[in-house]
Amino acid sequence: RAGRCQPGVCFRLFSRLRFQNMLEFQTPELLRMPLQVHIHCSVVDFLTKAPDPPPALIVRNAVQMLKTIDAMDPWEDLTELGYHLTELPVEPHLGKMVLCAVVLKCLDPVLTIASTLAYRDPFVLPALASQKRAAMLCRKRFTAGTFSDHMALLRAFQAWQKARSDGWERSFCEKNFLSQATMEIIIGMRTQLLGQLRASGFVRARGGADIRDVNTNSENWAVVKAALVTGMYPNLVHVDRESLVLTGSKEKKVRFHPTSVLSQPQFKKIPPANGQSAAVQALPTDWLIYDEMTRAHRIANIRCCSVVTPVTVLLFGGPARLPSNALQEPSSFQGDGVSNDDSDSEMEDEKTANLALLKLDEWLHLKLDHDVSNEVM
Repeated sequence: RAGRCQPGVCFRLFSRLRFQNMLEFQTPELLRMPLQVHIHCSVVDFLTKAPDPPPALIVRNAVQMLKTIDAMDPWEDLTELGYHLTELPVEPHLGKMVLCAVVLKCLDPVLTIASTLAYRDPFVLPALASQKRAAMLCRKRFTAGTFSDHMALLRAFQAWQKARSDGWERSFCEKNFLSQATMEIIIGMRTQLLGQLRASGFVRARGGADIRDVNTNSENWAVVKAALVTGMYPNLVHVDRESLVLTGSKEKKVRFHPTSVLSQPQFKKIPPANGQSAAVQALPTDWLIYDEMTRAHRIANIRCCSVVTPVTVLLFGGPARLPSNALQEPSSFQGDGVSNDDSDSEMEDEKTANLALLKLDEWLHLKLDHDVSNEVM
């Protein structure tokens, strides 16, 4: 408070040069934070009245994202889900993931993953080139062959918790290239998030929906991934097996970020130039979820990815309610040029003639067996 509330001496923990290059005032939070965190009312007109209004395009994108995840209706009013999301101290898509985990009874692992994504990656990137490979191998070991960065985050946290209870967490972090300070913050965020779920009535002290009940399926990774798909949608990419590339709703070519365990080829003797293609070829399924997409030199990179099955995408991706024309019978879309990337059979046309087409959104289209489509719808 020295110099602001009363006389005194102020010691700044940075250089004079850095101080001289700082802005006189901090950038308003309205321009620094994702807008979907703040928007709880009629949007564009209200935000234009702010002293430093955000760009209209960013506002529209934030509103559209809230509509996509069913937090806002077409008239820009909060839905029931939207009201619950405003009570949780994380971004809306992470809040939706946590609420879905309560329903699917896999809360504990999803709490860890959501808290980690809300803060930052606990893995430390070493400065020495000789240690970078060791750090990546360490991260990959935590995945346990699941092709999932989310699993790496979860198992690293669980192992750190055990080391913490045994009193050797600092040496554990040094050995596994983890940040002790980040882990401490993540566990605090978990506690805060669980406390809010209790206050909102989603987790009760005893009986149905108590802490044991909402963790019935916490050891089932397939169920955990279902909750992840619900929260990550629409962050999905598809594997093009012919070109060995990843494609998104707005990107024809997507690459794994170098920090993703999925970016590493399964075989050591593959040249770096062919590493991405080899990594894509090794994927066991044709769909992936991701936490964030960044762009560098016109190349889209995805961070924190996990492979998911088409069935999981079908059941837990897309909007909560589908339009009446979402499912098209085979005769209604034959000849429309819809491709089926999952089939490599010579008799593809004959096989797919009896498949129905389910449109979850403008990009996410799945072909289903007629009997399966009837059961799903």
